[in-house]
Amino acid sequence: MNLFQRIVGIALGLALFVLAFIFASVILAVAGGIALGVWAWLAWKTRGMRREMAKGDGSVIEGEYRVERETRRIDDDVR
Repeated sequence: MNLFQRIVGIALGLALFVLAFIFASVILAVAGGIALGVWAWLAWKTRGMRREMAKGDGSVIEGEYRVERETRRIDDDVR
């Protein structure tokens, strides 16, 4: 290959790389816009439900718990 072919190949490769980068950027921007739109739509549709959950009825469920592990004794095996 002569020098001219190498220069044209490098220039063409760089041009294709830049075009691919621009294409990917546009696709990501469109996807981000769509995702933002879907999020905004869901937030708008569920605003009443979120308001009701935040309001609540003032009741609090309170309690305690204890984890009991099963322990075997020698006396239990004799029965």
